[in-house]
Amino acid sequence: MRWHYRDRGLLWPFVPAYVIHVAEEWFAGFPLWLTRIVGRPLPDAAFLLINAVALVAMIAAIRAATRAEHNGWIGVAIATIALVNTLAHAAGAALTHSYAPGLVSAVVLYVPLGSLAMIRAFEQAPRAQLERGLIAGVLLHAVVFLVAFLSARM
Repeated sequence: MRWHYRDRGLLWPFVPAYVIHVAEEWFAGFPLWLTRIVGRPLPDAAFLLINAVALVAMIAAIRAATRAEHNGWIGVAIATIALVNTLAHAAGAALTHSYAPGLVSAVVLYVPLGSLAMIRAFEQAPRAQLERGLIAGVLLHAVVFLVAFLSARM
C-alpha cells in the first residue's frame, strides 16, 4: 500500500505516538528536567494543560487534514512538529549532557512516522501545501516551546 501524505492510516498513528511521548516525558520527569535549561521546573499543571490542548488540537487537525485536500498542509505540519520535537529533545540532551525525557519515544516513534509522512508529502503534496505545512509546523512548535518556557519562568 502506498499511502498518500494525508491518509488516515498515516496520520492517526501520530495520536498514540504523542500519548506515549507525553507519558515518557511525564514519568521520566520532563517538567523537572527543564530546570537544566530554563532554570526552573515547568509546573505540573502547565505541562498537563499544554499537552492536553495539544492532543485535542492534533485530533482536530488530523480530522481536518484527512477530510479535505485543501487541508493537506496540516498533515505536513503534524509531521514537521514531530520531527522538530525530536531535534529539540536531541539538542536538549546534547546541551545538558543528560537524557532528555521524551527522547526515546521521539526517536522510536516520531522519526519513522514523521519521515514517512514527509517523504510522501515531498513526493505528492502541491508545493504550496508543503511550504505552508513546514512553516506552520516550525512556528507551532516554537509557540509551544515558548509557552512552556514562559510557564516555567513564572
